Amino acid sequence: MKKPITIVLLALSVIFHPAAGHSQDTSGHSQDTPKVNSQTDAPNGDKTYTKVEIESSFPGGSSAWLQFLQQHLVYPNKAVRKKIEGTVVVQFIVDKDGSVYDMKALTGDPLLQEAALKAMANTPRWIPAMQDGRKVKSYKKQPIIFRLQ
Repeated sequence: MKKPITIVLLALSVIFHPAAGHSQDTSGHSQDTPKVNSQTDAPNGDKTYTKVEIESSFPGGSSAWLQFLQQHLVYPNKAVRKKIEGTVVVQFIVDKDGSVYDMKALTGDPLLQEAALKAMANTPRWIPAMQDGRKVKSYKKQPIIFRLQ
């Protein structure tokens, strides 16, 4: 039986992670200046970036991500009975090889958080972020909106 669910995908590259900042030089002209913040320095010197030139992305783009969620996300029966809707923001790290780990739900009802994290546990490798022409480890935030029909 199909669950009464609508999942909405938001474009994160605009909402959470602008790829580059804009600054003005002394002549008043705007120029692109990449903003890079190292969030964590691992013992081997690898940095986990919070802002990068090119964001990590789901293979196949937004439509493939939405399809993945529709196939793997299960709206909890208890949330359906209680008519719980809302947004869950999931934060995770996409490694240089595209593997996804360190997933955390930052917002949303606990029932919906659990469902979002279970779906994320099945995600395939992502396309890693790029900084200075090389693949880097980066944080990613992904909102998942739960709506009952």
